Amino acid sequence: MSHNSSGPNTAYAGVADAVRELGTAPDTHGPTLNTAVSSEAVEFIGRSLAEALRPHDATTVVFWNTSDEAVLGHVVARELGAAVVRADEVEGVVALSADIPAGARVALLATAWTNPMRLQALVTMARLVRVEIVAVASVLASPERPEGDLPLVALLAADGPTADPAVHPEAGSGGA
Repeated sequence: MSHNSSGPNTAYAGVADAVRELGTAPDTHGPTLNTAVSSEAVEFIGRSLAEALRPHDATTVVFWNTSDEAVLGHVVARELGAAVVRADEVEGVVALSADIPAGARVALLATAWTNPMRLQALVTMARLVRVEIVAVASVLASPERPEGDLPLVALLAADGPTADPAVHPEAGSGGA
C-alpha cells in the first residue's frame, strides 16, 4: 500500500490508512502500533508526527521503552534531529535511559496516552530534571490530559473525519 500524500488534508487520511495497516496492540504502557507489519507505514506515521511536532522545536523525544514505541520514537526523533530518551519503570521507580541536558525542549511521545499514571510519571520526571515539556504527542487522540496547559499534538482525532472505529474503538460509535 502506498502512503503518499499531495496536501495537508490527504496526509492525515494517509496516517489513518497507515495506522489501519499496522493495527494496534495492548501494552503495559497503553496501546502501541504493530511496527513489525510495515516499515513504510511506520516511516509515514513517524514523519507525519514529526511534522506536527516541528513548530514546538523539540530537542529531545521521551517515550516508554517498549519495542514498538522505540521504533516510532526513533523515526520521530530522527526527523526532528532530536535526541532519544527512553523511560523504564521497575517496581514503581522510573528511570531514564540517558540524562536530558539542561535547556532541552522535550516532547513526550506515545501511540496513545491512555494511562494517567504513565503520562504523569513522565511529566513529573521531566519536571524533576528541570527541562521544558513543549508537547505531549500521540498518534491517536488520547483521553488522558497532563496537568497544566501542556500543548497536545495528536495525528488522529477520536471523532471526526479522521477517526476510524477499527483503529480507535471509541470513535464513530454514534450513528450517522
